[in-house]
Amino acid sequence: MRTHQMECAAVTKAAPSFVDLTEDIQEALDESGISNGHVTVFSPDTTCALLVNERESGLLEDIKRTIARLSPNGDDARAGILGATSVVLPAVDGRLRLGMWQRVLLVELREPSQRSIVIQIVGD
Repeated sequence: MRTHQMECAAVTKAAPSFVDLTEDIQEALDESGISNGHVTVFSPDTTCALLVNERESGLLEDIKRTIARLSPNGDDARAGILGATSVVLPAVDGRLRLGMWQRVLLVELREPSQRSIVIQIVGD
């Protein structure tokens, strides 16, 4: 069993907004040399969240409207709504095991910023 860890940055441009991390995560998996295992993606920032879903513009607009409607009082409530600061994904034969249209998205909840993302891969 081996472990590989790296950190990358995601630059956000608005709040709420979405940054697709999928390719960065796959690159980390490629660099690790690990074929089968688990990939943990973690954001140490409490004012952004991680989401695994489609990157479809209508869906993303729906999520933005829902965030605004459910949390009119600001960021702290927004972070509580989405809440996921980490996701764990399977790695199979050197590829992330996602559904056909699924992507890993960072959701900015406060203000444009550079966000740190930690990717840790464990496996063989």
